[in-house]
Amino acid sequence: MQEIFYEESAKIQNEKSATIKYRLFQIFSIISYVLLVGWILFGILPYTPSGNVLLDILFLVIPLVMFFCSGFFLGRLKNKFYVDYDYTFVSGSIRFSKVIKNINRKFIIKFDSHEIEKLGKYGSETFEKYSQMPGISKSILTSNYTPSEGKAFYYLIVNTAGDKKLFIIECSETFIFNIMKFANKSILDEEFVKEIVQSKKNKAQ
Repeated sequence: MQEIFYEESAKIQNEKSATIKYRLFQIFSIISYVLLVGWILFGILPYTPSGNVLLDILFLVIPLVMFFCSGFFLGRLKNKFYVDYDYTFVSGSIRFSKVIKNINRKFIIKFDSHEIEKLGKYGSETFEKYSQMPGISKSILTSNYTPSEGKAFYYLIVNTAGDKKLFIIECSETFIFNIMKFANKSILDEEFVKEIVQSKKNKAQ
């Protein structure tokens, strides 16, 4: 079979809002680190011990930890507001990655089509059944609340070495059909199959 390479991206729709949130948290993070340096220079270095060791530790360490943790967590949190997702398909192999602020690409997972247990439209009865299963890990791989034009929300249940994962992605039918060229047809959600059949009938009329 000829090698197939196909890639799609779930781009964030409200880019302006995402940029504002990203910048705000970035600024707050920087301010926290500035306060941390300021506390070291003007609070710790010139500090004269009071003789009470516990009091000295509390006075010196608590602000130090507070500024550091604030800077660290705000810096990490900013990355959640501007995230795109890439879905790459290469002859049966699927790779998911996220891209933060169009700069930092981070690998999420790679698996083969034969490891997909179920595939269908988000919100179906089968999806709800899987999403309520205890022990199944869920990952939403889109930053959008509604799908972009020409795309829809799909779910994939991936079983890797007995560990079930539920992924929600935003892609076109083309990406799904490429997967089905290498996967067992039985993985398709029944509701999704009915939708495909009905769509073909409508086009034939």
